[in-house]
Amino acid sequence: MRCAVYIRVSTDKEEQKQSLENQKNMFYQIIEDRDWEVYKFYVDVESGTTDKRENLQCLIEDAEQRKFDVILAKELSRLARNGGLSYRIRDIAEQNRIHIITSDGAINTLEGNANMFGLYAWMYEQESQRTSERIKAVLSSKARKGEFKGSVPPYGYRVENGKLIIAEDDTPNVVRRIFRMYLEGKGFDAIARALTREGYPTPAQVLGKKNAGQFWHGSSIKRILSNPHYVGDLVQGRQTTRSVTSKTREDVPKDKQIVVPNTHPAIISREDFKAVQQYMEGRKQQQAKPKAKKHLFTNYLYCVDCGKSLWYVHYRKGYVCGNYYKHGKHACSQHSVKEKELIEVILADIRNMAETLNENEVMGRLEAKALQARKQAEKQRQSIQRRIDKLKKEKTGLIRLLASGTISEADYKEATESSNAELTILQEKLQALSALHGDNDTAESIVRLKKEIQQFMKLDVLTPEMVHRFIDKIDVKADGSVNIYYKFIPTALLSA
Repeated sequence: MRCAVYIRVSTDKEEQKQSLENQKNMFYQIIEDRDWEVYKFYVDVESGTTDKRENLQCLIEDAEQRKFDVILAKELSRLARNGGLSYRIRDIAEQNRIHIITSDGAINTLEGNANMFGLYAWMYEQESQRTSERIKAVLSSKARKGEFKGSVPPYGYRVENGKLIIAEDDTPNVVRRIFRMYLEGKGFDAIARALTREGYPTPAQVLGKKNAGQFWHGSSIKRILSNPHYVGDLVQGRQTTRSVTSKTREDVPKDKQIVVPNTHPAIISREDFKAVQQYMEGRKQQQAKPKAKKHLFTNYLYCVDCGKSLWYVHYRKGYVCGNYYKHGKHACSQHSVKEKELIEVILADIRNMAETLNENEVMGRLEAKALQARKQAEKQRQSIQRRIDKLKKEKTGLIRLLASGTISEADYKEATESSNAELTILQEKLQALSALHGDNDTAESIVRLKKEIQQFMKLDVLTPEMVHRFIDKIDVKADGSVNIYYKFIPTALLSA
């Protein structure tokens, strides 16, 4: 039998790491004693109440593809402490004829021992719910005593012995400047652009996050302006989860939040904070308006340099790079293009193609190019498929080497991660090439295209339907010139 072994620990503390190793050794022995085969070890360091676990999701996906015959776990709670998730895993296993065995003897569908499944699922969820309520009670008690229990201190502060302390760097001055700029009439995005332009560190950069961006965003400015901690009050319990099985957060009414006044030094005066809240509410009411109109080339125009979409700007009567418009020249340049001029270029291209398609010589040339492209694509497709097959065989061999102890887990993980990354790229290429290979009736396609173009040429304007039918995307260069990629042409038709 091919065994999928699922191992979960709640934290990455040292004692939990030892538990992880002990579980692995136990399952190696079980598999060896039964003369089974290891398909894969799925390991997560995460709470059992959530299904947002990378390797659990991988296990479920592999189960749906019947890549193994049995799931091994220490106990049902390792798979899930959530009744709904427990039943989902059970149903997926049953539908795909996969057995579930727990080493504590509670569940063993191979031997028909599954009568107590529902009881164990309920019991583990209730245990998690009680633990969650105890933790919330402890945190609530500490919050009422004025201890900061958040995972991340507000921008401008640091935490010392459970208390918020004003940071010794320049971030408190940034907070003061944000409030001052807003009271001077600047909007969220305008303030964000100014801070980005002047190189102030973002909240994520201050926290040292690996994926921290260098650009400030209007949403970050709004959160800072709305945070009551800046007046020196500790306000906690502003959000909560519905239950231990739901990670959806809900806002708690203000009268039920835990507010302890004057627990730490203020960065903003109460008068300024109150004025900002009133100003924000007033702006919110003024800005209430219908959803913005979607313009003709929305989602078709892209900046050549940064890859971001171009945004329509009314006073320009055209489009500019979204990165530039939001963050300024620090992020990109304008890459602007007038909508009227772009319409004229595309209509001229389509009319020219309508005339060109009447010429048999051009049609034959297009057919020849399409045939050559299909041959090249098929050759590439076969080469990629051979590489995919080889990688899959190598992965199977690696699992067997791991089971026999010939290679270490670190070597196995490194090799499989590399293989998976390459497989993902190869499969994406294969999908694209297969689509090209399937389009083998070029002559008929050109005839249909000719009829469509002639039909649309009865119109004097470029309609959204024409844009959708004929255009794949449009790249805009820094000087305003464009590369227009038409859906029916193998390569880009360049237009000035």
